[in-house]
Amino acid sequence: MKLRLLVVGRGSRELAEFESRFHQRLGPFADFQLIELAEGRARQTAQRKQEEAKQILAHAGKGYILFDERGLLLGSTQWAAHLERQAGNAQLDFVIGGADGVAEEVRQQAGACWSLSKLTLPHQLVRAIALEQLYRAFTIIQGHPYHRV
Repeated sequence: MKLRLLVVGRGSRELAEFESRFHQRLGPFADFQLIELAEGRARQTAQRKQEEAKQILAHAGKGYILFDERGLLLGSTQWAAHLERQAGNAQLDFVIGGADGVAEEVRQQAGACWSLSKLTLPHQLVRAIALEQLYRAFTIIQGHPYHRV
């Protein structure tokens, strides 16, 4: 399986080690790639979102999953079930928008929209959480003791 996490903006230096650890841990389960897209430079928020939307839509594969606070709130076992349903050679893209969120067209073209929390989270933190949850999902599928309930 190929997994790609497309994120607008750079990650946090404080979270880099955490991200790196889970990026490595994903290796045995999937071909994982983290792709950073440039943040929009326009003065107006709507224009920045449009600049970022062009990049997201140019890079994201069909049926991508968008992380958004208004999305469906799923548990770790539901993530695992979703991954398990994918074909072995499937490519699954996850998208994290920029600090201002995403343009409506990005939300409309997403195959699914998931929320990590009812809280509004900084996009750098969403990166770290998404990586950990992807790893957790694979350990659930494998019956690995990492996921304790």
